[in-house]
Amino acid sequence: MLDNQDEGSSPTVFGITCAFSDIGLVFDLNFIFGWGLFRVSDIRCRHSSVITTHAIYRGIFSGSEISLFWNAPEFSEWALGERKTGGGLFSGEDEVAPKLLFLKNPKKIHALLTIDPELSQKEMLILRQKILKTTFVLNIIQLPWLSIRGRENLLFEPIKNKS
Repeated sequence: MLDNQDEGSSPTVFGITCAFSDIGLVFDLNFIFGWGLFRVSDIRCRHSSVITTHAIYRGIFSGSEISLFWNAPEFSEWALGERKTGGGLFSGEDEVAPKLLFLKNPKKIHALLTIDPELSQKEMLILRQKILKTTFVLNIIQLPWLSIRGRENLLFEPIKNKS
């Protein structure tokens, strides 16, 4: 599990700002690092009365579990059923649930990259420098795991080795 608080360790978490879509970013990271990230079942996150559906990519590389969570949701819905606008019975205007970002601060984070077990400071520096050399990654910052509100949405089952 990514939330290893019982064992006292947390994953390494990076926030990535990029000019790619999720597919483009994953392709680029797979190409540069040879990670082999693949899309798994979308993840549903609850934000008070709104449930959002986000793309998630996972893989194993050199004993580390790597997950890339796309911050912008593909779909959202009201947790308490449909809400109607005040347009009247025949207006046909349904109020669509907003596509809330999971991570609002810091701003402009397009993806969360998590690596478990935690990387050393030297490994984090090398990874950060290598990712910043890609053409379409604009910024990458390290985020403390415990600072992510709603991180309970990011608890993933361990990946089973394909054999």
